[in-house]
Amino acid sequence: MMVDGDKSKKYNFLKCLNCETIFLENPLNEAELGEFYPSNYLPYRGEWAWGKYYRMVQKQDLKLNTQRVKLLAKHLSLKEHPRKIKILDVGCGKPDFLHQFNQMIDSDCFGVDFKEAQWNDSKYSKLHLTEGDWTQHKPTEQYDAITAWHYLEHDYHPTKTIEKCFELLKPGGVLVIEVPMYQGLLAKIQKQYWQGWHTPRHINLFSFKSWKLLFPSSDWTILDHHKYGTLDPFILWWLGRAEKKNLPWKADFEGRFLGLALLKGLTWPFFALQKVLPLGIQTVVVQKCK
Repeated sequence: MMVDGDKSKKYNFLKCLNCETIFLENPLNEAELGEFYPSNYLPYRGEWAWGKYYRMVQKQDLKLNTQRVKLLAKHLSLKEHPRKIKILDVGCGKPDFLHQFNQMIDSDCFGVDFKEAQWNDSKYSKLHLTEGDWTQHKPTEQYDAITAWHYLEHDYHPTKTIEKCFELLKPGGVLVIEVPMYQGLLAKIQKQYWQGWHTPRHINLFSFKSWKLLFPSSDWTILDHHKYGTLDPFILWWLGRAEKKNLPWKADFEGRFLGLALLKGLTWPFFALQKVLPLGIQTVVVQKCK
């Protein structure tokens, strides 16, 4: 969806009758995914995709990442850490979250992604960024926290990823995962155009039931499960509208900014209800057993 590669191929999702997780029946081979993550892929371009409005987009990104830092900090016992917090962001992409975390909290920040995105920017110079398969990541010590903001839906091996998180976290360490939620209202309204599907990039869509099976109580404690997230569900809705109009990810978005801003203002009362009406994002916070 909003695919710049072969648009003729149809992708099918299947649903597990036990945990209600939805997964792609016919995913691409992992080696083929590169064409769907070009350098001009919108999330990689970030604020620069919006031309002269980039400062306004930066402001919104700052607000988003500050919210994410506060969410994680709420679950970290900062007074118990005489040393710097050590954090890993899986699928860090353009690492603005790590940059903001480092600005707000005394920390050593690590990020890993299979493809770098503007990592040569000088503002990221204090971050430790690694390009490649994150499951091969071998730090010299464990982390206090691991985050995965809209990563797990892309993961071909989510169970192995969670096992790797367990290995890399300190006892009592915190893992935060945010993903699209197909059981939300917007998926029912937009149907195949809802951007939570995002085929073939999204492999798994997790249900309300998924987390207890993915995080057994013998190893993990589920601290929080929200049927909303830090990402504004308006974004997925707007991208769904863009896909319906066949707008490619590499398009020039500058000319569409004012229309987007107007639409956001008009629909704000509806999207402000996201904590009451499950719209399409969910967040789970889990802790490794001590």
